[in-house]
Amino acid sequence: MKIIAGISSTTALLFLLSWQTSQPTTAFVAKSTAHGLQKHAASFFPTNVDIYENVRFSTALKAESIKITMPALSSTMKEGRVVSWLKSEGDAIEAGEAIMVVESDKADMDVEAFEDGYLAKIITGEGETAEVGAVVALVATEEADIAAVA
Repeated sequence: MKIIAGISSTTALLFLLSWQTSQPTTAFVAKSTAHGLQKHAASFFPTNVDIYENVRFSTALKAESIKITMPALSSTMKEGRVVSWLKSEGDAIEAGEAIMVVESDKADMDVEAFEDGYLAKIITGEGETAEVGAVVALVATEEADIAAVA
């Protein structure tokens, strides 16, 4: 068990979210009272696995998929236009590989995949716009799941 003592709950949460571990973590957060410091144990902070599982979701057929969202390519960007897809539906993609070109309010930029998989469904086609954070495509984790995800 890992213990974090005497830090604010926000700091503890940020630390726990960035800490990669499969072990349970307990945070003791010091809280000021009229009688001095008081310790509070909180062992239900989300782990990286919890966050990872929330980014992924399952279809009705239990096929795992990953959402690709419209990135914020600048601090003022509210929406982006997909100039072109560099991959087609069904193509294998690797983390770090450019998969589409997005036009922001300032420039055209390549957008890279964050995970390996197969491009199952393109939701926002070439020339269409999407709000920052909107899902623009779905990626299947296994080639056999492409049809179920799409």
